[in-house]
Amino acid sequence: MANLLTERLIRFRAVDGSGTIESLPGVYEALVADRVESFPALRPHQRHAWHAFLAQLAVLALTRAGRHEPPRLADEWRQLLRDSTADFSDDEPWRLVVQDPSRPAFMQCPAPSGLSEYKKSLNTPDDLDVLVTSKNHDLKSSIAADAEVDDWVFSLVSLQTMSGYPGRGNYGIARMNGGYSSRPCLGLAPAEGGLGAHLVHDIRQMIERRSKVLDWYEEYYSPEDGIGLVWLEPWDGTASLKLTDLDPYFIEICRRVRLMRRGERIIARTATLKTRRIAAAEAKGDLGDHWTPVAVGDGTKALSVTDAGFRYDRLAKLILDQSAYLPAPALSIGSSEGDSWRLVARAVAGGQGGKTKGYHERADIVLAPRVARSLFGGSEDRRTLEKLAQIQLSEVKEVISALRFGIAIAASGGKEAEALGRADWDRAAPYARRLDSLADAHFFEALQARFGVPEEVRAAARRDFARHLIQHGDALLREAISTVPCPAIRRYRAEARARSAFHWRLRRADSVFSDQADIFETGPEEQSHDT
Repeated sequence: MANLLTERLIRFRAVDGSGTIESLPGVYEALVADRVESFPALRPHQRHAWHAFLAQLAVLALTRAGRHEPPRLADEWRQLLRDSTADFSDDEPWRLVVQDPSRPAFMQCPAPSGLSEYKKSLNTPDDLDVLVTSKNHDLKSSIAADAEVDDWVFSLVSLQTMSGYPGRGNYGIARMNGGYSSRPCLGLAPAEGGLGAHLVHDIRQMIERRSKVLDWYEEYYSPEDGIGLVWLEPWDGTASLKLTDLDPYFIEICRRVRLMRRGERIIARTATLKTRRIAAAEAKGDLGDHWTPVAVGDGTKALSVTDAGFRYDRLAKLILDQSAYLPAPALSIGSSEGDSWRLVARAVAGGQGGKTKGYHERADIVLAPRVARSLFGGSEDRRTLEKLAQIQLSEVKEVISALRFGIAIAASGGKEAEALGRADWDRAAPYARRLDSLADAHFFEALQARFGVPEEVRAAARRDFARHLIQHGDALLREAISTVPCPAIRRYRAEARARSAFHWRLRRADSVFSDQADIFETGPEEQSHDT
């Protein structure tokens, strides 16, 4: 039942606002035409899992068929996918429920010894794929009692291709740095396109770069006839597949699970494991995943995203500092491409015991063509951008430091710098975070305004960004002065010294703004403050 190749089971909202339900080949047809606005059943933390699954599946099918361009019509997609599983004449690998446990089902491996070990029952897709934070507040479990088929589809794909190590009897995926990490996404999407344009771009890039991946990871993968759809292979939970058995774009599974019917509803049954499905622990997630940056230094390992997520400073390091990170292959475009590109960053911050530190996503950064080509098109101007980013990062740090100093002075009642205590500095933290958020929202827009322009334009852009930060820092300082606890008898002195301290920090001789006196429209009388 529930054959994804032939039945309309996956809901999506079209760009014209209409609600539609299609088969998996029909979804591909709509995506290639860039007609898909969203998938209503797809939860935020499942977005990358679904996108990566569709891209890898398409590349595996096209490569097997000797094709380089994704077809336009659903019937062509249906034949491509069916040919990928030609040993299964009844489309078992595309059915959600298959009665015979010795046969695969969609994202469910065959159970050669039957289902006697599949003892745990899960009643909803949310039970199967739960994003649990330390306080279990990101997504609650067991909320989809009336689940549709596509709820199960998305949960299966997310579970099998994104899971970490939740505890004894389970293992995580191979494409991450250890069981307490996660599989990140850092890539590019055409700024003027939708979900489909993003998918087609990645499919083409992956096909084009396949030979490079095989060269870079020649000790790992099979160049011919490697296993691509891991869920087709029988697994009793005691044996692992070697990387040399696999295609470089393999779609992995990491859990033993089977869906079945209970009356009119679908439920899941799961079994524990004695070992991981892919024997790749020594690679630390550095497996050539299209969307995963690789940290370099003491060996290589896949990026692990922390609870800081994709802040501006973190992103700047990821895409600019190649001494620290090898960029994800998805961060590449042709040197002659003249479009604007949207940076897409997604990841769950990993944690121990199956808990996470939250889901992080941003797609608000649009890169102008000249910037995108310099960063990701093989241009020699990348180093210039890196230097500009370092200057701008130091400017943000300077203003935040000055704001913290001024508020700490205010909270202390106007004490000298050396007399400030921990509690005084702690009062500044919420305001510093607000200024940091402002910098985060404008950082890359301001960086692009400085790049590839005449010197006088660059200077003006630098001046505008500095003034913007300082003005907001000054406004936050005023707010803090009026709200932080301070004895009334000391408030006047505290306010005067706090404002003086803020501006003195910015205008001192070793400030990054020392060569930009014109950014200060007005300023209080300067006083000396020990740092």
